[in-house]
Amino acid sequence: MHPMLSIPTEVDWGDYRSDLDQEDAHRKFAGKSNDEMQQYFREIPIEAAGDLRFMPEIPFRYYMLGFRDCVMSGGFEPCHGSDAASCFLHLVVEKLESQPRQILPIMPELLSAVECVAHNQAVFDADESIYGSFPETLKQVQALYKARAQDTERRL
Repeated sequence: MHPMLSIPTEVDWGDYRSDLDQEDAHRKFAGKSNDEMQQYFREIPIEAAGDLRFMPEIPFRYYMLGFRDCVMSGGFEPCHGSDAASCFLHLVVEKLESQPRQILPIMPELLSAVECVAHNQAVFDADESIYGSFPETLKQVQALYKARAQDTERRL
């Protein structure tokens, strides 16, 4: 079984009690499957993305794939689709910039979703004057991913 497909264990969460944001994310997510978290991702995408931002590596990877699934499934209430799409794209950028080790192992699973979201900004009803240009964010993701992957290769 692919390690990203199993619900993170308590060991995977590490010393989450030493960080209030991690402790809060643990309280909401720990022991729950991505299927169980879909409603949370769908109803409160901005808060869900905030929780993902502070998770340790293994839980982040697992639940980020669940967030991707939620974004790709569509059918959001008004304004939640645009928020979910924007949060998803910007969280990918943020992790590639500041914590590439957390996200690089799942980038192959995320990239097609990032591209799909970026090419369908209108479908997500994400006004460019509010959310910025998704195609520009895609260019940023692609450049960062290429640079981070090359950095990793050089270290090996």
